This record gives sequence, structure tokens and C-alpha cells, in this order.
Amino acid sequence: MIYHRNTFNDHGHSVLLDERFNTTILHLTYHELTGLRKDHWLVQMDGILNIVKQKNIKLIIMDTSGDPVDIDYNHKGWSSSYREQMHMLNKHCRTIIITDDWNYWYKPNDDIRYFGRTLWHQSQLNVNDTTIDKTKPLMCLNRNLEWHRIYLLYLFHDKAWFNDIDYSFMFELGDVLEPSDSNLDKPSFTIEEIQTLKSIKLPINLKDETDNSVPEWSKIDNPAYGDNAINLVTETSASEYPGITLTEKTAKPIMSYQIPVLVAPRGSEKYLEDNGIDMFSDYVPWKIWNNIEDDKERVARIATWIDQIMQNPKDILDIHRQVHQRLQTNKQHFHSEIFRNSLTEQLY
Repeated sequence: MIYHRNTFNDHGHSVLLDERFNTTILHLTYHELTGLRKDHWLVQMDGILNIVKQKNIKLIIMDTSGDPVDIDYNHKGWSSSYREQMHMLNKHCRTIIITDDWNYWYKPNDDIRYFGRTLWHQSQLNVNDTTIDKTKPLMCLNRNLEWHRIYLLYLFHDKAWFNDIDYSFMFELGDVLEPSDSNLDKPSFTIEEIQTLKSIKLPINLKDETDNSVPEWSKIDNPAYGDNAINLVTETSASEYPGITLTEKTAKPIMSYQIPVLVAPRGSEKYLEDNGIDMFSDYVPWKIWNNIEDDKERVARIATWIDQIMQNPKDILDIHRQVHQRLQTNKQHFHSEIFRNSLTEQLY
């Protein structure tokens, strides 16, 4: 039996947790856990423990999957980290954390279990399909204002090919470039970069878009997925802060017979490759990029490579045709039970 403190749409994964753990569970999400001052957390914990007593809960699951989360981050001491919360709850009831951070796939831990939640959800969507024959070289879709997406906009906006690709940047920058507490752990922008970024007219929509609305997040029915050979994926997180996760953004090029190029935390491509996904390292030099510790420099190196290949878009389409079989194998494996099991094998 599984209990929740809040009602939310979890796309079926709480049913999976109920089946896998086979005990009386209290399922906590970021709604109960995130952004609480230490004194507020103690009040929240009292409410949680009341439910534990009333429902005879045997296992508390702190579910941080679905978004990038650093389970040790405590807002510079302002709050309790997820790990600290877990230890406090463990004094009263067995408590574990489940996380999208694939580092825990490599190092199983009784207290912290890996669950590739969004990839698991996307893997089940076999109904989605596109043509394998592409007519355009490159797409890059950007919604929320993350530093790496903003930096790529700065690096790309004046390239000769920029207006010819399927590129979107859906919001104006506002005051997001200004120094703030939320930016303390992110790479900073120079004065010149800020001035240039402020001069770029935003938003930038795809040619068939009229506003900044987006289709249902899990689908690949946007024509750009069917048209483009390479998908430059700007993941929700590109560094260890605010946390490591792979989302539908990474899944969609695999589902769409595209060559994925990830702007994501270092090691993401290796994790996918270790799980049977071809990341085309013979063409995309991600193994070199992953040796670059400075996140801003690494993004700049990715942008330089994109600029190089965009000097001859026809070559991109030719290379894509040469790897059709590998792209088909990727999609088949992504939608397989074997792949889904690798995402859920620590849920027990």
C-alpha cells in the first residue's frame, strides 16, 4: 500500500514503487521536501511522522526523481539537505532516497537508489515515431532560462547559419543575468556577454510557432524532430549543480532517429552508452568534452564543434544517412524491457 501527502500526476511510477517494495509506503516528493528552512522542516517532519504512526508506515520514500537534485545541497546552510532529512527520518522509520542521479547507478547504496524516472516514462511511449530520412542538419529547442542555454544563445546568435536552423528560445531574459543568490553556484557572464545578450531580440520561435506555448512535454510531434539530423540537447542541468538528471529532452532524439549531442552534466553520454545507447563517439567528440572540468569552457567547446560541422550542412545529412541502422537500433533498444529494467533495477 502506498500513501501520499499530496495529489499529483506521477505518470504511474508510484504504482511501480508500490509493486517493487511491497510494503506500506509513504511517498514524499519535492512538494514536502524542497526549499524549507530548518525550522520549517522540523514542522514538516512532525506532520510526516504523524502519518507514519496513523498508517503504520514501514518505509518512507523520499522521491527526488524527475528533476535535477543534489541530495547534499543545503542552500549554504539555510536548509537541511535531502540526506540530512533522510537521516532524521530514519531515526523513526526506515527511509530511503530515490534519485535520477545516474552516479548512483554505478554505486548502489542501500539508502540511495537510482531510478531513471523520465527515461523510464519515455521508454514506454512506443506510439511516437518520426521519419528516419532527415532534410535539415540541426535543431536546438530552449525553454526555461538556464545558464547554459543562455550562453549558447550568446555563442550562436551571430553565426551565419543561425537563422537557418530550427532554433527556439522561448522567453525574454529579464533580470536573470543579474547577480543573485540563485546564481551563486552557476558560471557567471562577463560584462560584454551580458551587454550582447541584452541586445538580442527575444523570444525566438520556430517558423511554425506563433507564441511561446509548447506541446505536451513527452511527445515528438513537433516537425523539427522529423526534419533534423542532429538534436543539440540543452538538458535541464548541464553541471553537478543544481543536480544530475536526464529528462525527456535526451530521450526525444533517440525516439526520433536523431544523432544526440548533449549539453548535460559530464559523464551523461557514458552512462547512456553503458546502458546500450549508441552516442556516436566516432563522430561526436563528447569523450574529449567530458575531460573539461570547467562547465562554461566545456559548453564553449561544444559550440565550437557545432559551428565547425555547420560549415557544411550537407555533410551532416550524409553522415546521418550512413548511420541509419545504428539509429534504428538505438530506438529499438530505448523502447525495450532490457533498457527499462536498467532504469529500475535498484527499486527493491
